[in-house]
Amino acid sequence: MIDTLVISSTDACTDLCVLGRKFNTDKSPYNVVAHRHPYTAVYSMLFASLKNRPIRFAEIGVARGGSAQLWDAYFSHPETQIEMFDRDANFLQHTNEITSKKVQCNLMDVQKDGDIARALQERGNEYDIILDDSTHGVEDQVRIVKEAFPLLKPGGVLIVEDIFRSTNIEEYETRLKDILPLCSASYFVLCEHMARWSPGWDNDKLLVLVKE
Repeated sequence: MIDTLVISSTDACTDLCVLGRKFNTDKSPYNVVAHRHPYTAVYSMLFASLKNRPIRFAEIGVARGGSAQLWDAYFSHPETQIEMFDRDANFLQHTNEITSKKVQCNLMDVQKDGDIARALQERGNEYDIILDDSTHGVEDQVRIVKEAFPLLKPGGVLIVEDIFRSTNIEEYETRLKDILPLCSASYFVLCEHMARWSPGWDNDKLLVLVKE
């Protein structure tokens, strides 16, 4: 069973929230140009101990590159490795141009079986954090978890963003039944904030999996 937490961050404005606004990423409820998912305060809690340490971080889904800039600024250790993945080479090229040398951009097609594991393994195993912000489709989210989870370090965290509130959580529990016993913690986070805004989507929900 996957537990569900409800976190309201209306009264929080962390450094990560501010960076999210600066780089126009929809991960911050203070973003002013697009959707506003209230994720940054939650990430501040989850990632605070890693902020100044040399870590291996991966995010799947690049778009305009705002989140790559966010992580580039937030994870400050010069030896941190930030791997960004997308199937659109133009997105990757643009992201390379607006980030530091800590950030590397790589091709990956999450809708192709085996390509997630291939792309991650080509950059090396043992990630501290793997974050999915790609298609938001259940099929792809499940594929990402199954292929990426084995490449986490012990104690590493895999997070799936933008889960639709209307999706039955039993679908994830059933399809991830082989992964869940390998987790020391697994939970959905229903993210609330007075400025939350995702019209037509209503997908301000995270799945957090912590490897044993």
